[in-house]
Amino acid sequence: MSIIAEKKVIIIDDHKLFTDGLSSILESIGLRVMSTFQNGKEAVLYLQNNEIDIIFSDINMPEMDGLKLCKRLKRDKVKAKIIILSMYEDPNIIKEAFNCGASAYLSKNTEKKEIIKAIKKSLNNKKYVNKRLLKKKDREEEEEEDTFSLKYKLTLREREILQLLLDEENNRQIGEILNISIRTIETHRRNIMLKLDVKNNIGLIKKALSYQLFSKES
Repeated sequence: MSIIAEKKVIIIDDHKLFTDGLSSILESIGLRVMSTFQNGKEAVLYLQNNEIDIIFSDINMPEMDGLKLCKRLKRDKVKAKIIILSMYEDPNIIKEAFNCGASAYLSKNTEKKEIIKAIKKSLNNKKYVNKRLLKKKDREEEEEEDTFSLKYKLTLREREILQLLLDEENNRQIGEILNISIRTIETHRRNIMLKLDVKNNIGLIKKALSYQLFSKES
C-alpha cells in the first residue's frame, strides 16, 4: 500500500475554486479530505479535536495567515505535516515558512506529480520545495508588491525593530528591549530602508503605515 493511501488531510485556503480543485486532486491519489477552511483560526479549532496527517495551507489569508498558523501548530505540538501552497515565490517568505514549521513549500502552479513528491517527502520527515522556487528567476517586470510580500522582505529582527519604531521607541529603548547595540540597530534600520525603498525615517514610517505592515497583534 502507498505511503499516502488513506491519509487524512485538511485544506486551508480562502479561494473556494482552488480548494475544490485541490480536493479533487488529493482524493484522486488516495488521500481523504476531511474538511476545508477559509483561514487558520478555523483550522486551529478543528485540530483541537481531530487528528490529521497532512495540512495543505495557503499563506496570505484573513484572520490568521499561513505563517502564523505554522507557528501556532508548532507551539501546540500538532504532529500533522504542513504543506504550503502559495503564489508567493519570494525566498524570504519561503525561508520563513520553513522556520515556522512547514514541511514543504509549493507554488500553486505546481503539477500533480510534484504534489505527490512533496507529500511523500513530508511523511518521511524530509523538507521539500519546488526546484523552480530555489532559483531566483529573472523577470522582465517586477511583481506588484502587496502588504504580505513587503512585510516578509524583512528578517524577523528587522520586523521587530520596525514594530518598535512604530511604537515610538528610540534607539536606546530598542537596544534595551532587544538586548542589542545601537550600532546594530542603525545597521538594521539602513537595511530596512533599502528593502522598503525609502530614504529616511519619515519615509520608513509612512510606508509602514500606508501598507499597514503591522497591527497590534504583530
